[in-house]
Amino acid sequence: MAVEGDSFLPRLQSVFYAVFDIQQGPKIVYQVPEGLIASTSTGISTLFNFDDISKYVIPPSSLCGRLVICTAGKSKIVGFPAELRGKYERNYFRFNLCFVFDRSADLSCYEPIVRKLSRVLTSCEEESCFLSSPETSPKIYAILEQLYEDLNSYSETSIPVDSFNSIELKIFPFYPNPPPVKDWMVPLALINLPKIIEPNWDLTMAKVCQYIDGTNHVSRIAHLADCDVELTRRAISHLLYYQVIMTIDIFQYSNMYTLRKSIQWLADEPHVSEECGPYISNEGRSIPDWPKLLHLYSRMKPGKTVFEWMQDHDVRGLGIDVRRFTSFGVIKVCPYNVHVQRRVQHTTGKAQQGAPPPPEPALAYPEELLPLLDGEHHTDELCTRFEVGWPTLERWLVAAGGGTGSGDFGKVLVIYR
Repeated sequence: MAVEGDSFLPRLQSVFYAVFDIQQGPKIVYQVPEGLIASTSTGISTLFNFDDISKYVIPPSSLCGRLVICTAGKSKIVGFPAELRGKYERNYFRFNLCFVFDRSADLSCYEPIVRKLSRVLTSCEEESCFLSSPETSPKIYAILEQLYEDLNSYSETSIPVDSFNSIELKIFPFYPNPPPVKDWMVPLALINLPKIIEPNWDLTMAKVCQYIDGTNHVSRIAHLADCDVELTRRAISHLLYYQVIMTIDIFQYSNMYTLRKSIQWLADEPHVSEECGPYISNEGRSIPDWPKLLHLYSRMKPGKTVFEWMQDHDVRGLGIDVRRFTSFGVIKVCPYNVHVQRRVQHTTGKAQQGAPPPPEPALAYPEELLPLLDGEHHTDELCTRFEVGWPTLERWLVAAGGGTGSGDFGKVLVIYR
């Protein structure tokens, strides 16, 4: 969902009410704020010209009773045109109450609002001719004003229309479905979770939140919280849905990172440079300047592990917390982990006739390891499954493939993706 300012909801630029006039055709009767939408071509700067979209605002009968979204210039207009049959001059009455947003806005959360508004106004017209009567139709302007102010300021409104009808609206943001939660993912809080925990929270959720620190992976959180792994996954997924956490990779010194194109954005944003130094510096150490930190990010590349990168640039001597340094970069969409996509595959070949059998490996490895070496399981998953670090897993892979070590895995092929 597009985020505007500090809100997850798109901001209303304008609200207008249009009808089909028997003499003039489609026309805007009221709009708030006034003068933003031009009815004819003028030299005054406006959002758009109503004549360009009038056939979509007051459409033919076939489109009435349907959600209609159109764009004009830099604006997006959403409405739910309605048609009522009865004792009218042309035997029908068509109207539409439309909302105007920025062209790039995601209107998922406003679609049910527009539908409900149309239903309520249709009901008022059917009961008392509220829209078509000259005595009551001017009240629409006050309704538009309150809609514009309340929805932008409070994301909800309550407007009495007549003795029997009222408009009760509340906007709920629509979030995308979160990705599947895996045991090796590390949840990282984007807000202060302990402060929002309440006594009536689900017990599993309350226990899980205590161990979300940007270090523990899902499987470890389940163990520390003494919760079922499946319930822990559901709790993490719930927090992901409401965008109060994000997931990153398990930090290991054998990880490899590389940069995205957004490094240019990271370099030019003042608030990023202000946040980075205090966040990544160890307590009691001086904060490195931003050009130095940016240079360190730029030195991350495929083929070089975090440990090698630290040695090359004396990162420890600079007083930098490497774990926080990498997590800050991932949060700001700068470096991404290549190591997490490192997949292993066991290659088999026919033994030559009369050849001696291969020697027994010096290091025993779990029997369950070999079936997982199919190119579909990356090293973070294997480390989490067997509860070991990369150095131990590396020795197992060398033993399983009959390699000599130091990067030689024998029949085990390591794939970087």
